[in-house]
Amino acid sequence: MSKRDDIKRIWQESFSDSREYVRMYFEQVYLDDDALLMHDAEGVPVSSLLLQHYFMSFHGATPPVSYVAGAATRRNQRGKGYMTELMRTALAESAQRGDMLCALIPANEALYYFYQRYGFSTVFYTKEQRFTALHPFTVKNEYHHLSDYTSPDIWNAFDYFQRERECYILHSERDFKNILSDLRITGGDFVVMTRGEGYEPGENEVILDSGIVSMAWAEMRDDILVVTDIMGVSPDARMAALRQLRGLHGNTPVLLYGRPTDTMGGRLIPRGMCRVVNVQLALSIIAAAHPEFHSAIRVKDTILPEVNSHIFMVDGGECAIMDDYPVSKLDFDVSVDVFTDILFSAPVTGDILRFPSVRPMISLMLD
Repeated sequence: MSKRDDIKRIWQESFSDSREYVRMYFEQVYLDDDALLMHDAEGVPVSSLLLQHYFMSFHGATPPVSYVAGAATRRNQRGKGYMTELMRTALAESAQRGDMLCALIPANEALYYFYQRYGFSTVFYTKEQRFTALHPFTVKNEYHHLSDYTSPDIWNAFDYFQRERECYILHSERDFKNILSDLRITGGDFVVMTRGEGYEPGENEVILDSGIVSMAWAEMRDDILVVTDIMGVSPDARMAALRQLRGLHGNTPVLLYGRPTDTMGGRLIPRGMCRVVNVQLALSIIAAAHPEFHSAIRVKDTILPEVNSHIFMVDGGECAIMDDYPVSKLDFDVSVDVFTDILFSAPVTGDILRFPSVRPMISLMLD
């Protein structure tokens, strides 16, 4: 059997995805180059994962990052250390190919503790906002619903919206098409709004040539309309997308997974984890974006010591390894998971630590 077939068999044994979804995933999403497969002593495939390629907006740069998908071990082979070995291999591979970090979304709450042992930190959050069945979703402007989802303008608008986010796992055009395929299979909704007659743009609002102003994704879960993401040029335009989704489902309660930095009310809930696999790359990007930032940082990484276990000097817009720097003068002396926490803390925490932290976001992954 091929690597694809071996991994597909492990996937079907481990996850409860529909036959249609599995077919779509292994025909459209799966790439052999992403696949890592572990065998037992007899050469039987027992554990696998996909180390997928992405980019991330980060302090004005777009470094490469990896995303772990479909991590699974056959039921009768669990508890034997195969996934531990596979995760260590994946992190080494991610560092070797030049990624800044490795991200993932645990399938359940218990797995957050499992991934902590590999240096992962919970840094991706979403702001959970609830709206009752009576919420009016009032808007100031007039909007129209765009029903033709084949237009290339939609991808161009999506790419503009996602790149406006300060720190976000970016999707390629191929990813975007796969997101829509996933939505069709699961019976979800995707709405795109354009500006109507007499539309009045807000201050400093960018007007796209296509007229697209917002878009949103949603699916029904236990009689609640869950909006998994919403993008747009303004709060009013985003509200119009919510109103359109409500119109498709009548008087239904709405749960919005909003941006963690959203100023609207709501509570932060964990959405995913990551761990830095190249500390110097992360600090070099920060140094270039914040030339005034000066810091001496020692990081300890038991899994990737050759890459990350060093003293890093950030000064004058650059980052260099200076392992002979006096330990007594360090500004930070932390493990890689704590370093990841600092890197992606809320800005108010960064201000306290005098570190240019930024809150990251992840969404629309096929998790």
